[in-house]
Formats: sequence, C-alpha cells, structure tokens
Amino acid sequence: MGRQVRRHAPPVLDAARTALGSVDHVDAVAVDLPPGTSAVDFARLVLAGRPRWIGRLTALRDRLAAPFGLHVQERGRPHREVRLEPGLRVGPMRVLTVADDEVLCGDDDEHLDFRASFAVRPTSGPTGTEGVLTTAVRFNRPAGRLYFRAIEPFHHLIVARLVAHAGRPR
Repeated sequence: MGRQVRRHAPPVLDAARTALGSVDHVDAVAVDLPPGTSAVDFARLVLAGRPRWIGRLTALRDRLAAPFGLHVQERGRPHREVRLEPGLRVGPMRVLTVADDEVLCGDDDEHLDFRASFAVRPTSGPTGTEGVLTTAVRFNRPAGRLYFRAIEPFHHLIVARLVAHAGRPR
C-alpha cells in the first residue's frame, strides 16, 4: 500500500518566486519518502510514473491548445530513466536547476509562465522525509487565466496521481 498523499501541503516557493517574480496560483502536494531520498530521486519517480491515461489526456489537451498558440509536448515513449539536466525538456517543461534538495522545472509562453518545484524536506511524518511538488503559475494575459482555470481540475488530479506513484514503497 502506498503512502498517503497530502494535498494542500505548504508549498516550496523560494526558487519559483525568484524565477517568476510574482505568482497568481500556487498549489503543493506532498508524500512521505524513504530517508535519504534526494530531490532528483523524487523528481525522477514523479516524472517516470506517468500512466497511459495521463498521456492520452495530455495529447487531447495539446490538440485543443495548439490553435491558441500554447506549447505542446514532444511525443515519445515514456522513459523509466528520466534525465534531469538544466536545459533538457521533460514532458511539458524544461529543467531549470538541479540540486539535492530541489529540482526546478518550468516553461514560459505568451499566456502563462509556470514552475514546478520537486523538493524534499524533513517532516515529522513516519519516514522523516517528504517530497513536495509545488506548482506556481503567473498569468500573462486573460487567456492564460482562462486556460489554467479550464485545466485546473485535471492538473490537481494528475499531480496527486504522480506524487502518489512517487510515494509507493519500492
């Protein structure tokens, strides 16, 4: 049985705020991780754990969003070993920074800019370590706000599922 996912966790925002300047939306989801898990380990677990239904949902989103000038994802088979190096693309985002305690990814387009922080921190939970996926979004125009509000329920569903996968015992 997996570890319980905690929605509405305290976000990790230092790097995202520095990168974005200001944010219009923030959410964070956390899960207990084995002691010694690094942010790189956590990010890899989250990003490699994408089930097929998420890929299909993302493909649908891309078909609907492309006419509006929103970025679409490069297609390919999901990789079990995710390379996390600054500048590389991983799914819908580019890796920005990599450190033991946080991997920061994100992307900017004309409608909105977003950052995804994959961080680990000490917790009072049963393992003493938690992984936190924080999403920070800045809207650049009304269309960005409208787009995000349309996908927001799916965003919450997908993020919770991916973080739950990362928390499964290995």
